[in-house]
Amino acid sequence: MAFDSHTDVHSLEAAVAAVPTQGQGQDVTVPLSQLFLSGNNVRKVRNTDDLPELAALIASQGLLHRLSVTAAGDGRFSVEAGGRRLAACQLLQAQGLYAADQAIDCRLYASDRAVEISTAENSHEAMHPADQFEAFAKLLASGLSEQQVASRFGVSVLTVQRRMTLASLAPRFIALFRADKISMDQLQALAHSPDHAVQIAAWDSLSEYQRSPYMLKQALTNEEVESDSRLAKFVGLDVYTAAGGAVRRDLFGEPDECWLQDVPLLHRLALDRLEAVASVEREAGWSWVETHGSMDYSAMSKFERQWPAPRAMTTEEADVMTLWEVLVQEALAARNALSRAYEAADEGSAEEAALASQRDNAERATENLSETKTALEASLVEWAPEQHATCGVIVTIDHQGRIDVRRGLMRPEDRKAHVQSLKKAGQPVPASLQGADAAKGERAVHSERLMLDLTAHRTAALQAALTDNTHVALALVVQRLIEPVFNQLHHRTAGGPLKVSATLTRHTPLSSRATEYAQSQAATVLDQVEARWGERLPGQDLFAWLLTQDQATLLELLAFGTASALDDMHAREGAERAQAGALAEALDVDMADWWQATPATYFDSVSKAQLIEAVTEACGAEAAKPMATQKKAEAVAHAAAKLKGKRWLPTPLRREVKAQPAQQAQ
Repeated sequence: MAFDSHTDVHSLEAAVAAVPTQGQGQDVTVPLSQLFLSGNNVRKVRNTDDLPELAALIASQGLLHRLSVTAAGDGRFSVEAGGRRLAACQLLQAQGLYAADQAIDCRLYASDRAVEISTAENSHEAMHPADQFEAFAKLLASGLSEQQVASRFGVSVLTVQRRMTLASLAPRFIALFRADKISMDQLQALAHSPDHAVQIAAWDSLSEYQRSPYMLKQALTNEEVESDSRLAKFVGLDVYTAAGGAVRRDLFGEPDECWLQDVPLLHRLALDRLEAVASVEREAGWSWVETHGSMDYSAMSKFERQWPAPRAMTTEEADVMTLWEVLVQEALAARNALSRAYEAADEGSAEEAALASQRDNAERATENLSETKTALEASLVEWAPEQHATCGVIVTIDHQGRIDVRRGLMRPEDRKAHVQSLKKAGQPVPASLQGADAAKGERAVHSERLMLDLTAHRTAALQAALTDNTHVALALVVQRLIEPVFNQLHHRTAGGPLKVSATLTRHTPLSSRATEYAQSQAATVLDQVEARWGERLPGQDLFAWLLTQDQATLLELLAFGTASALDDMHAREGAERAQAGALAEALDVDMADWWQATPATYFDSVSKAQLIEAVTEACGAEAAKPMATQKKAEAVAHAAAKLKGKRWLPTPLRREVKAQPAQQAQ
């Protein structure tokens, strides 16, 4: 609408003259060319990214909110509030959609109210995106097309479609979004599934610290999951297929190899099983119980762990524990004997195959007996009522696909509140709650980062093996004590009765250097041993408790403590510690039992030539021939497929093969 210069100029003059007596301002129309942005406008920082959208909105619907102006005294009008709308109108003029004399709806105020008006209007809260979702939905429901809605709001059809997808999320997430407890990126990740139940299951399966858009997408993705994955093992193939889950099998794969295709269903079933266990824990009276699909070390480290107190065994319980101890020791002896016989058998012989089967059966029997004994030991403790009142439980899945129940977890805020309540009641605060506020001149085959990665895995394996070998652990500690005595007898002033220190290498050093450490067999063994001791050790007065234990218990604990401080990580080839090889030999550690080459753990980090060499070594030159013309990514995938299950190891992880003594002449 063009401005009528003859009629409207007089109207404007009259309005300017009358405005001092109009406290609430007066509606007027002003030619676009006579408007300029006031220096009194309080909004100094402006976002111009969405200015074209605003201009499109004004072009289609008109100016829905008048500009707030004051008379400048020179025939022009100063815009005190509505600077973005003015800029959008000027953009429309530049695009040829508005004339210079386009009539702009304004509200005229007295000049002395300029700052007041600007402050009041710029204090208005912007429309929440959730409100925009609902506005789009109402317009579409009224019969408008997506294209019409897009035109009215000056956005693309794709934007409308995306907003409507977000609007269709479970109401729980829209409510969280309004409360600023979930981000737009997280909403977009959840929108990968249209099923509200699947969205909620994915959200609940992750801890607060793991709900990144990436992790949420992973939980909702429709990619296939291998049957030997952690989640598939936890749910069980029979349960999954009984629930209608689709399975894909490879005609050229192993008989027991398959892929689960309905990942959302798999997550739902996992959550159902976790909830079943959690319900039992809730009935036990804990302050809170949560379920999580996984919990890594960094997430668990945010909690303070409380432990139960050991209780005295009855005569019957003592007899049962003695029996199980004997059974476990006998099973271990049988397993070790079979392992030695297997190593001595001729390679490829029928005897070797038979011994391998017997050894595996003995290994499973030993694990079953040990798990039963551990469960019996865990039952010989009791939780105090105040621990139930202040601590909680996390029910999760370990890296081997087994249920993992972490009891006695105290949130930082709960700990503070509990300590304050004890102090207020004049009760003593337990000690557990009193926290303090390659060779020189030669080019290395493996990079320093990869060497640290590989030797971190070997360190973890040595640690895990050491937990079950008190004799070697004791020898290591004795060496640590004796060496300084015979090292030139350096004299130092003692500051305490025993000067032995250990730097723990578990958790952060290993997990930060060993790729996929948390999923490794060594990490699982170490976590299980730590959990077992955590259930037995008292929360305070540890020394007094140790004095009451027998020597076997102390040696087992010594082995675990020694293992936790073991460090064989190094960044350069040729820098191996001489004792590390001897230690691996003493512990009979074969890294093929603890580590497997995958794209993440090895293949992505080496050259194509090294990939070809590895496949040739393990499978023969014919198997490696196609790799010569493949790109690096294709060669990585080829190597991973060929070496899977072959027990191949890179040189830094191999045990030294000792030369056999020559047979003496007869």
